[in-house]
Amino acid sequence: METESREALIQCPICRNLLTVNREVETLEDRCPVCGSSVNIRVFPRLFREPIPRLETKWADESEAACSFFPERKAEKVCDGCGCLMSEKATVFWGDQEVCMQCLYRFREEDKRLEFLPKAALNDNRALALVTLFAPLSLVTAPLALILLARYRKEKETMFPRGRWR
Repeated sequence: METESREALIQCPICRNLLTVNREVETLEDRCPVCGSSVNIRVFPRLFREPIPRLETKWADESEAACSFFPERKAEKVCDGCGCLMSEKATVFWGDQEVCMQCLYRFREEDKRLEFLPKAALNDNRALALVTLFAPLSLVTAPLALILLARYRKEKETMFPRGRWR
């Protein structure tokens, strides 16, 4: 199976000549072939990715139900929290539920439902605490910390990347 090579077109900042970048790079350091000026541009990986498909807009007719948040759009879903009619654009997928933004806010901020709260088990912090806080008992806590780290090292439970060597 052949992989299609994508090219990116970037303009020279001086003469606006098109420069072709045919490989994924982080920075482009080159000279413009037309004006000879030095070109130093940071290239983001998104430039080489496929474009994100846009949602197909379904407009509501007079005989169809309209979205509660975007009245010009056709209602396609029902909120699992309040039962309002929503379009695909107004729907938030949270776990196995489809809710509107108002219900998501209410569940997280007012009701404090556990399934909607951001949470993460920081096992590296637990292991570090076992070793440092209970230093006199390190003959017992050090093996426990190693077991904890080995057991949960592959799991990604946070939305923020954590260092492997932490």
